[in-house]
Amino acid sequence: MKKTQISILILLLTVLLCSLNIFVYAAEINITPPEEGHKYVVLSINDNDVTYVCDDCGEIVHLQKSEIVVMWNIDYVNKPPQPTDIDDSSYLDLNNDNIINAKDYAILIHM
Repeated sequence: MKKTQISILILLLTVLLCSLNIFVYAAEINITPPEEGHKYVVLSINDNDVTYVCDDCGEIVHLQKSEIVVMWNIDYVNKPPQPTDIDDSSYLDLNNDNIINAKDYAILIHM
């Protein structure tokens, strides 16, 4: 082989190795998509409404008791609350124990 052909071959192998390193580096980058929903926790409860704050962004929401009663569903019981992009169950964990249960329902009906 001529020197120019060897030089071109070495150059191509170098480029190939560098490009493989780029793919390995890109595979190691862990990108998490932004949250589309909010996961609310109770900030305060009074006679007529509940004030929530989002765990992630700090957004504050006020809901009346009647709105929360309508959201109650037996299918949520004994499950952890989910972000609002999945369902509205994060509004139902009224005692902030990360599980929707009879304690939350008791708080709701005795507010």
